[in-house]
Amino acid sequence: MVHLSVFLLIALSQIVLAAGQVCMKKGSGSPSLPKARKRYRFGWFSAGIAAMTGWFLLWVFLMTKLPLNRLFAFEGLSPILVTAASALFLKEEIATRAWIASGLIGIGIGLVASY
Repeated sequence: MVHLSVFLLIALSQIVLAAGQVCMKKGSGSPSLPKARKRYRFGWFSAGIAAMTGWFLLWVFLMTKLPLNRLFAFEGLSPILVTAASALFLKEEIATRAWIASGLIGIGIGLVASY
């Protein structure tokens, strides 16, 4: 039986991964926005690298707690979280089809993780 703390760490790892992706995007700039100053971009890149390092370390720890085939199903949460985070924090327009696809991914994760 898997403890609640393991599931919370799985959720945290995916949130940290999505945060890292958003920070890296913020550091790389946007076609619609002027290029940011070097210090500003370096700060976002640094935050993104730190978040992705945190995700990696959490993921390695979680691999010791769960079989990989069960754990890897949760990796599918990443596209859902990145889509939501890009809409919320980067003000990107997300098409309805993308939201539907994200919902289908979530249903698939639920099916795989619950077996």
